[in-house]
Amino acid sequence: MLKIKRINESDFERIFVFGDLHGCLGLFDAMLEKINLTKNDLIVILGDSCDRGEDSIGLYLRYAELIAQGRQILHVRGNHEDMLYKAIFEDDAQSYYTWINNGGEDTIKSVTAHGFTDIPPEVKEFIEQMPHIVSSEQSLFVHAAYNPKISLERQDEDFVMWRRTPFWQENDTGKKIYFGHTPNRDNEIHDKGNGVFAMDCGAVFFGRLVIMEIKSGEKFEVGLRRRK
Repeated sequence: MLKIKRINESDFERIFVFGDLHGCLGLFDAMLEKINLTKNDLIVILGDSCDRGEDSIGLYLRYAELIAQGRQILHVRGNHEDMLYKAIFEDDAQSYYTWINNGGEDTIKSVTAHGFTDIPPEVKEFIEQMPHIVSSEQSLFVHAAYNPKISLERQDEDFVMWRRTPFWQENDTGKKIYFGHTPNRDNEIHDKGNGVFAMDCGAVFFGRLVIMEIKSGEKFEVGLRRRK
């Protein structure tokens, strides 16, 4: 069932949007230090915190730690969370095969590195609570894509988690849309036009993370600088 989380942007001093982190706990921690996150701010993560990087489980546990401290984090459900959940918690053989061949082995390694025999139950619960879409009066936050031709409530789960399509060409929602899923090959955030921003800077591949604070439009970066 499609899950939508509605927010009021005026409730937050700053709203930081992160693209796909894929286990990059070190970059996430460095970014937290850089932006000096407060309890009045909101972090929106556009899905895919697991697989490929050095510490997927550590990243989810960090989110839990920050939330317990009163920090505000919303995490959209990405296709990698969807694969993980179906593979492990629904015992779906096809999903397991697909997941393992798309970085799932790295997540399993991080499970054992933290001394767990299985993915911790708090990670399961965290994934279960993830919305497919975060919506405000001004913005939409999705993992992969959004279909401007139909209403918010009629969006398709697989479409918003998996689809790679130039939906920005038809964005007439009157809202800005922030999405991840498809890594930008130059390790930057892309303004696709019509108020749509491609936020997946490919941090796990480049060792450099770029995010945006959407009220000011300011970008922040940590990690190795890209060679010109």
